[in-house]
Amino acid sequence: MENKVRCKWSTESEMLSTYHDKEWGVSVTDDNKLFECLTLEMFQAGLSWRTILHKRENFRKAFAQFDIQHVKAMAEDDIASLMNNEGIVRHRRKIEATIENARRCDELIKKYGGLDAFFQQLPEDTAEKQKILKRTFKHFGLTTAESFLMATGMMPAQHEESCYLHQKA
Repeated sequence: MENKVRCKWSTESEMLSTYHDKEWGVSVTDDNKLFECLTLEMFQAGLSWRTILHKRENFRKAFAQFDIQHVKAMAEDDIASLMNNEGIVRHRRKIEATIENARRCDELIKKYGGLDAFFQQLPEDTAEKQKILKRTFKHFGLTTAESFLMATGMMPAQHEESCYLHQKA
């Protein structure tokens, strides 16, 4: 690992440092990738990002690489299977919200032509964006909305002043 000064939260592991350097705050436009980011940020609420990132590959397998069409079709037997999956966070309401959010994402894609188009038409004001996301997606609070917007480059990532990426954000 390079000897760069990074945000303190990203220095616990190489996985976090790589995420910080290459993904956090980088623009995301792909529908399934946006759905993945939305889902992982939702699952992170109340937990550490390290926990979620460590389980990301398991989440990808459990939710069919975050294929929106596949996830929106999940039913009660899929939920039961996911509740027994030790590789992910087994939180029933968040699992159910993921399925519902896939349905909502599908509706937004049909209406706007893509999730990126939906997000791009939101007001510039971050607080307004957060409120709209909270209303649009299930189990998605204002803090989660802000984290999602930062993670996907829709608002500047808040790097610590000592971080080598601080001026680039």
